[in-house]
Amino acid sequence: MSQDFCDIGIAITTYSRKDMVCSLVERIQLLTRGDYKIVVCDDGSSDGTVEELRKKGIIVLGGKNKGIAWNKNRGLFYFSNICRAKTIILLDDDVWPEVAGWEQEWVLAASRVGHITYIPPSYMRYSPVRPMTATNLGVGPAVAGVVLAQTIEALSTVGYMDTRFGRYGHEHSDFSIRFLRSGFGGVSCYVGDELHYRFYLLDSGIKLLDSVSSSSHEDMEKNAILLKELQKEPIYRAPWHNEEEMHEFLREFGRGFSEMNDPPFEGKTFNSDSYYKKHEDVYLSGWDAFGHYIENGIRELRDL
Repeated sequence: MSQDFCDIGIAITTYSRKDMVCSLVERIQLLTRGDYKIVVCDDGSSDGTVEELRKKGIIVLGGKNKGIAWNKNRGLFYFSNICRAKTIILLDDDVWPEVAGWEQEWVLAASRVGHITYIPPSYMRYSPVRPMTATNLGVGPAVAGVVLAQTIEALSTVGYMDTRFGRYGHEHSDFSIRFLRSGFGGVSCYVGDELHYRFYLLDSGIKLLDSVSSSSHEDMEKNAILLKELQKEPIYRAPWHNEEEMHEFLREFGRGFSEMNDPPFEGKTFNSDSYYKKHEDVYLSGWDAFGHYIENGIRELRDL
């Protein structure tokens, strides 16, 4: 499969906010100055979001409603494997760029520290002095997942968001903590005998619009427990948690990806003896049975 390239990959995640996400796309197109590409990751909207965006010529990724981690992974996967970007910026649909060239601060900050995140003014108790710029980063103990920028090199050590977080809650915190554990996006320090995290933060060029959250208190509490448990695990995560999720995720990206993990024969085991018995010409030719099937048999519609 051929691969495209760009300097900046912008992946917007949305769910049933057609007007908001369409306005954001237009705003990005108006104010972004770098070599960039946009995709929208739609998490199963039923309000005409997909159709409206495709009318505008926007690439839309998505499928069933799978939750925030899965939906952001769609954008990360696209800009890691289909259009390879040097810097990937994940945006929620309620983010609003305010200045021309807004993305440059995020790209520069990511190039300096590998991973950078936004913290809104509503997080006042965790908020460092503003404004925070690429050359004067904020440092604080909390992160918000509405804007996340990372270099492709840093991302390669961390991978994707953990889909065990389900629909909502703390998936972005786990993501940023894993960057920090890899040496990107922040520092760890001891306060007394306890290990604490301090993240690099940025607020340049954007603001957060008012919107209704789909969060639930139950999800947040459950995922807060999961967040602590996952710190004991290795840093890297795949875009899926198990084989069933792997097949479902790759099917969203169509031929060439879904086939990577589907064997071109029924079951999991190729029977060479059976193939030779059915195709004596292959046996007499000296071909390895499996090699012949992959290179010729599939195309020739030979039975197994």
